[in-house]
Amino acid sequence: MATQKKDAHRYNLYIKNGQGERFACGVHESILVRWGLAKDKEITAAELDEIIQDDHVEKANKKALHFLAKRMRTEAEVRDKLQNEEIPIDHIEPVIERMKERGYINDKEYAHTYVRTMMSTTDKGPGSMRRYLQEKGVSDSSVTEALEQYDEEKQIDVILRVIEKKEKTTSKDSMTMKKKKLTEALLRKGFQQSTITVAFEAHDFSRDANDEWQALHLQAEKAAHKLERRFEQGKVKQKLKEHLYKKGFSLTMIDEYLETQNEERR
Repeated sequence: MATQKKDAHRYNLYIKNGQGERFACGVHESILVRWGLAKDKEITAAELDEIIQDDHVEKANKKALHFLAKRMRTEAEVRDKLQNEEIPIDHIEPVIERMKERGYINDKEYAHTYVRTMMSTTDKGPGSMRRYLQEKGVSDSSVTEALEQYDEEKQIDVILRVIEKKEKTTSKDSMTMKKKKLTEALLRKGFQQSTITVAFEAHDFSRDANDEWQALHLQAEKAAHKLERRFEQGKVKQKLKEHLYKKGFSLTMIDEYLETQNEERR
């Protein structure tokens, strides 16, 4: 036996037979200890094959540990990594079990840690978190258990922060359109419609008539310039009315605005 130059924890194993001494394989020091390998120790061909297989598992174990050292991983991630490294399936299973026994792989803890982190650092909803964890191979039961810490009260707090953040970008919209855009954004983030509705009820969406009127003016002036270039004057009024209605303004307010515009032109 001799220590390998590139890795002091690995040894070259030589065997003697009727034809002299020859290189048999390289083994990790843990395999050396496990098998009690020493000079002049006799081993059978079957035992040598088993030693080689044990060393392959040890190599796979080392790859798994290196992969896990960077950050937490799920069982599926480690399994995929080892398969991509072309580690045989029968070598992967012992490694996975060893990692789980030592606590290096724990899908439940992974899910709980992920949910806690996302709750404190992002405005993602539970649906988004569930999809991510499922993609990582975490079981549905573990995902559901982890998401229990993200209850409706905490979700509503996040939704209210999202609403506050988007107030400036939706200030020119009608109240109807504002709620529509917020709902679509929150659904994309993974919140359920029922939770969004409760949060909307908790938020003060009251906008006085002057604010809504200002928003209508801005939308109307912007649209009118475009419509006047595309349609004859007789059709502009109807097209503008349709446009403002689609933007969520009430017909009563739209008619009032159009009547005001007619009076100004007289």
